[in-house]
Parts: sequence; C-alpha cells; structure tokens
Amino acid sequence: MRKFLITISVFIFFLGITGEIIIRIFRLVPDIPERYIDDYGIQRYKPLQSGYYTKAKNKWYVNDYGWLGTHEIKKESTISLIGDSYIENIMNPIECNQGSILQAYFPDYAFFEAGRAGVTFIEAMEISKILEKEVKPKYQLLYLGKSDFLESISEIQKYNDKLQISIKEKKICKAQLKSTGLKKILYSFKLAYYLYLRFPIFVEEQNKKALPDNNSINSVNVSFISELLEYCSEHYNLENLIFVLHPNTNSSIIELIKAHNIKFIVLDSSNDKPWELGSYDGHWSCYGHNQICKQIFPRLNEYLDKKYEHVAQICY
Repeated sequence: MRKFLITISVFIFFLGITGEIIIRIFRLVPDIPERYIDDYGIQRYKPLQSGYYTKAKNKWYVNDYGWLGTHEIKKESTISLIGDSYIENIMNPIECNQGSILQAYFPDYAFFEAGRAGVTFIEAMEISKILEKEVKPKYQLLYLGKSDFLESISEIQKYNDKLQISIKEKKICKAQLKSTGLKKILYSFKLAYYLYLRFPIFVEEQNKKALPDNNSINSVNVSFISELLEYCSEHYNLENLIFVLHPNTNSSIIELIKAHNIKFIVLDSSNDKPWELGSYDGHWSCYGHNQICKQIFPRLNEYLDKKYEHVAQICY
C-alpha cells in the first residue's frame, strides 16, 4: 500500500508539472494583472506588470498610472477614454484599442485609456474626476454598457467588489478586494487556475444573479437612474464628458441623459456584421473596435477646435 501511494503521488506530481508546462506554453489561461485600491478608493492595477491573455501573441503592459492601454499625454490636447473590460481590451493587441485607432483619426491629440473589468458607471465618473487632476484631458469619453448604470446603484443590487452609490443616502460605497491570497495562488499556478475556470464551483451567489435586462427596465429603476444622473450633475464636471453608449441602450436611459444635457453618442451595430470576438467571447474584436471609432469620429470631430478629414486607414 505504501509503495502504491508513493507511485500515485509521483504520478500526480509529474502529471501536474506536465499540465502546468502545457498550459503556460499554449497560454490556455490568461495572465491577470494584480489590483490594488488607491487613495481615492478606485481599483487599479499595480504598475509595470506584463503578461499574456489566453492564446494571445502580444503582451499586455500596465503603465505607471495603473492602467492598461494607451497612455500618451499632451498638455491641453489629451482625450481620455474610460470604461470596463471593453476599453481595457486585454483580449486584443494594443493596435486594436480605441485609443490607438482614434489616434490615427486625430493625430494632434493624445489618447489616455483608463479601463478595467468591472468598472461601473459611478466608478467611471469617479475616475473622470481623478483624470482631470492627473492628465487634464480636453474631453473624456465614457464607454457605458447595458448594465453599468444598474450595477452602480446599491439599492438595485449590492456588489461588495464594485464601487457603487447608495441613492437613498447619497453616499459612495467603495469596493473591497476579495480573496487576494487565493487569487495570487490561482494566477501563479496555471493548472489550478485552468481547473477553476473549467469548474467554477466557488462563484458567489451575488454573481450568479442576473440583473434585469436593460431593454425592460422598470419604473423604479428608471427613477433610481434619474437620481443617479442628478447626483452626477451636482458632483462632477459634465462639460467635457461624452457618453459613448453601447448598441441597444435602453431608450429611457437615453432620454434621461438628454434631459441632463450630457453629450452622448449611441453606437449602432444593427446594419453591420458582428462586432464580437465570437460566441466564446462577447468583447469587441479588432473589426468591432474599428467600426466603433468610425462612428465616434464625426461626433468627436464636432467638439474639437481643429477639424479633421475622415482619411485614417486602419487595418482590421
């Protein structure tokens, strides 16, 4: 029995080593940058990290500010781009980032991206306030998805790992980093992370609950969002903000944005081939990012001092 147990242990050990090597060589799981919470309560990535997304050929890099993506700064000629994983865009090469593509359309401007998976609308507003101090952008584009408004409001559903606001208390609820020790182990040992992704048995109950579909928001949630935008009009500088709304954004949200005189662009993918990477990943592909920038170009061009011709040649 003792010899059998030793044999099994040695077999499992070498099987684990082999699995770890295969997963690392073929990049079967993503390298995930480590986060921290800054003095403003915002989750950022620890600077100067690098790694690969699943099966990616190009590395991602975290800049000195704690963000992925483009980070050029020009005095009085910087445009910031704020959003969640669609702007973080870790699954595509940096040439496909919104900042990289828009740079070709507006060569005299610098584009600074602040994207991170899980960013809510209210956190994007908080980030915009920080960037006003750090990079002093001329305009700030906030890319907002279907659930970003709903996930911002703790009365609709509470998320401890997301920055939210309590509408009733008019108070920002800062996020907490969860299971940092466990995450370090998972991200360091690729085989363990691979098995975790294949068999996610420890997903929290709150993350299993789906938010209401954005195309059927009830009157209570509309009222909450109205109060949310009212709070923003009192606590943030809306003059240089442009909301870039994902396709199929609820019409009630659009009307509320109009009522608060906020600049916005509604993206439309209805007459185009899919923007998504595929059925396995709903994030925008390089093609999708290029199509989006084509739609943003004429509207952003209206607000800039110098007007540009639509002459950028982008490779998909």
